[in-house]
Amino acid sequence: MQKRIAMIGGGNMAGALVAGLSSAGYPSELIDVMDRNPGKCEKLHDAYGANTHLSAGDWLRDAEVVVLAVKPQGLSKTIEEIKPFLEKEAFFISIAAGLRVCDIARWLGSDRLVRAMPNTPALVKAGVVGLYVPEAAKEFSKIAQEILRAMGEVITVQSETQLDVLSTISGSGPAYVFRFIEALEAAAVKRGFDPQAARKMAILTVVGSAKLAQNSSDSPAQLRINVTSKGGTTAEALRVMEEHHFMEMMDEAVQAAYDRSQVLADELGKI
Repeated sequence: MQKRIAMIGGGNMAGALVAGLSSAGYPSELIDVMDRNPGKCEKLHDAYGANTHLSAGDWLRDAEVVVLAVKPQGLSKTIEEIKPFLEKEAFFISIAAGLRVCDIARWLGSDRLVRAMPNTPALVKAGVVGLYVPEAAKEFSKIAQEILRAMGEVITVQSETQLDVLSTISGSGPAYVFRFIEALEAAAVKRGFDPQAARKMAILTVVGSAKLAQNSSDSPAQLRINVTSKGGTTAEALRVMEEHHFMEMMDEAVQAAYDRSQVLADELGKI
């Protein structure tokens, strides 16, 4: 049975979810979006037929699933705005980065809540969506997965700690990959390629390598070995990366992202 979904926030992730649901055939009349930006509302209505609203109101009284998709700094205030209109026993999906279930549940006065972390490739329906379902919300696990699958692959984790780690890998991970593409592009330009050709070459190299890794039974380590001839050019490049402690650098980067996520969660949860 399809539920009436209220999307609180009309930014990129909410838009990706609306687009994915629409492309999967979810009835547009069952999707409401609230955002203070008239332009975002108009865009989502025109593109997908969603019902759009600039503020909370009686339209929320029919909401069965409420997706919290606003910036974490403003979530507590937004919840205060929508709570008076939530009459049904709504189920909540938070995609507000970093905020813990205990804090969101306290603001909502409800533990009918799961926490999800999509990444930006969700904008092209190729996302990774981490999902944490607390014990109190186990009955909503299936519907949460069905809705979030509209953005890409859903990975269910067993704890919020795991979700925070996942966020540093798949949530922040696209930035790491984009930085790598930047480096390849810059190296090609430095050696005579025009910027357009250099960018195309860098992007297609990453896309092709990712597809090969996805479709191969070999590990990434084995795939690296397969393309590396002893004494060859690839081996020499990898030697330089090893000298600069590439693996250690990436591990430190992931740890730094995780540590920062804990600080932000502590700060935001005090509200």
